[in-house]
Amino acid sequence: MKKIPVIIDCDPGVDDIAALLLAKQIEHFDVKAITTVAGNVGLDLTTKNALELLSFMDWDVPVGKGAAKPLVRPLETAEEVHGICGMGGLTLPKTDRLPADEPAWDLIYKAACENKGNLDIIAVGPLTNIAIALAKYPQLTDWVRRIVIMGGAFLAGNTTPAAEFNIYVDPEAAHRVFSSGIPFYLCPLDTTHEGYITKDELLEVGRMNSKEARFFSEIVLEILHIGLMDTFNRGVPLHDPLALLYAADSSYYTVDECFIGVETRGSVTRGKTVTDAYSDSQLDKNGFYVQTVNRDAFVGHIKSLMAKYTG
Repeated sequence: MKKIPVIIDCDPGVDDIAALLLAKQIEHFDVKAITTVAGNVGLDLTTKNALELLSFMDWDVPVGKGAAKPLVRPLETAEEVHGICGMGGLTLPKTDRLPADEPAWDLIYKAACENKGNLDIIAVGPLTNIAIALAKYPQLTDWVRRIVIMGGAFLAGNTTPAAEFNIYVDPEAAHRVFSSGIPFYLCPLDTTHEGYITKDELLEVGRMNSKEARFFSEIVLEILHIGLMDTFNRGVPLHDPLALLYAADSSYYTVDECFIGVETRGSVTRGKTVTDAYSDSQLDKNGFYVQTVNRDAFVGHIKSLMAKYTG
């Protein structure tokens, strides 16, 4: 099987960590780098969490430290969901690993140069790093095959009634990415809320015979301890893993090509993503809306990947 060169841009973050645990076991991914951005918590913590997790998994992938704040706005974080350090109440063993000498946007450019036209970027945090890379290296528009994004909300947000967190944090970066001309696939809250995992399913993963599977179960269960299950009484939505697994296998998703935009100026609607997928407008199609997911296939995919870890 031909491997796909991949950059994973993230802000670990509970569900980012869950996504990275899955990513290592996707055999047709050739992960060139993990790039970190400020989002769920500050940049030093997202980078620390990525480095410690890769050390825990014994995964030799460079980590590129990215943007410490959005393009034009002050940083807003989400410790109320992810905990002060970004991993709920959990910790990983300290590591002596250090980030790469190159910043995130230069690692993205390097991977794009080496794989012209074939690089996939999976972005599960604010889009600041990618926007900076596009500004510094305009040729990326021809060298990146696609960007798969966890972000946005067409029905209702989770940070404001209008906006999902990743897009809310840096809507200007999102606008730059959406208008870049690179094919992008948006996995919004409308879809990720259907990609949930139940407590019993998490406990089943936790009983698998590996430290990685146990940690996956424990860190997602942290959301229960924070109390968000009152909102999601069916199970825990796995926002970032859903986007990652779409990039790995789109066969159990449906997708609609349509116009997708983002509000950058509204005081109430900042970060709101909009689409004409549900209207008769004639706006130019610029992206792909990942609309539905088969939950049983999604959870089955998670279980099969986590079962690959041993001992």
